[in-house]
Amino acid sequence: MVAQLLECEADLAVGDFFITSERENFIAFAGPCWMESSLTLYGYQKELEERNIFVFFRPFSGSLWAMIVFTPIIFSLVVSLFRYCNIPDGIREKIGKRRLISFLYRQAIWQLFATLNQQGTETDSDDEVTIEVNSDDSKTIEVNSDGSEKSPIMGLGKKLKCTCLGKSKTTCSSRILFGGWYFFAIIVVATYTANLASNFIANTIPSGIQSVDELVHQTQVQYGTVIDSSAERFFNLSPINTYKTMGVHMKNNKGVMVENVRAGIDRVRNGSGSYIFVWDSLALQYAVNTNPDCDTRLIGRDFDHGGYGFGMRKGMPYEENFTLALLQMKDDYFIEKLRNKWIYDNKKCDSTETENAKVGSPTAIELKHFGGVFAILPIASGFAVVVYCVSCCLRRCRYCN
Repeated sequence: MVAQLLECEADLAVGDFFITSERENFIAFAGPCWMESSLTLYGYQKELEERNIFVFFRPFSGSLWAMIVFTPIIFSLVVSLFRYCNIPDGIREKIGKRRLISFLYRQAIWQLFATLNQQGTETDSDDEVTIEVNSDDSKTIEVNSDGSEKSPIMGLGKKLKCTCLGKSKTTCSSRILFGGWYFFAIIVVATYTANLASNFIANTIPSGIQSVDELVHQTQVQYGTVIDSSAERFFNLSPINTYKTMGVHMKNNKGVMVENVRAGIDRVRNGSGSYIFVWDSLALQYAVNTNPDCDTRLIGRDFDHGGYGFGMRKGMPYEENFTLALLQMKDDYFIEKLRNKWIYDNKKCDSTETENAKVGSPTAIELKHFGGVFAILPIASGFAVVVYCVSCCLRRCRYCN
């Protein structure tokens, strides 16, 4: 546009035409900048793991998943041990120690897994559990959850009914154990649910690049701007290392440059994340909002802040008239109304500039972040051991008296 003005092919240059000191040497600008703008990055975004059917595993890391799976297997040993200790010796001998421990372990591990999945078990809905025993005794003995024996009743023989294996767990040590497990399960489920929702909400990521610095320190995604533009000159003359590096990259790789803004926007939309276009933030925000596929976004913070101006040849007689008219439009908020009309109100996508700039993939929760949760179980187990020992001592003292 500067060349057209100098060659008298045009009298006025209007558009996303930046005011620069170099252009001021050759042409004049009417008054102050009529709209402020800056440079930014325009990139492609895609569905995160859109073909991954196991996306529900993403909230936790592999090591944490392994710990969650093996924890109830190990903790059920503690639960079954406490239940075994609460059953009278006579009942243990009648059933058989190995048979009883095996049964208690199977019941405990299933109950812990069911609790972790926020579900009940079939043993929770029954008041008693029947175990077959190798005995010729024709009686069935009922045992309370605290280990005391109910009055015997007639049965079918070779069976033992134990309400202590069902829903009722009234011993203090068992309540402490399960209280610790319930607290552990609540934290695990709540954390998983929250992080899974976060993964589904923030399910877009533009080639992993979130800022200008990340763009400079990678080689997979190409980036460029319009050739022979003020943006290219900014990168070539900038004293800042980041922008200077970008200028060297564009100079050494002419294939990353485009002829005009439309070519840069189309290259991003058709590149599936392989190209990032650097240009004016307002023009690119309009491109994001009006993209029917809603698969592009702005990346990172803006830089090289400046403003648009009306360019004309020096000495034009109507320069002062344009200056006064621009000032009047700014005072009447006409420029602001135009900005809202074309940039913010004319949107086809729901995403805003801020949301697009900050969207990303939440990191998986590691085991080191969850260590305190697993500490709940040994603490509860230790406290339950203390309570059980005190209960045994009190029981023996009662028998001695």
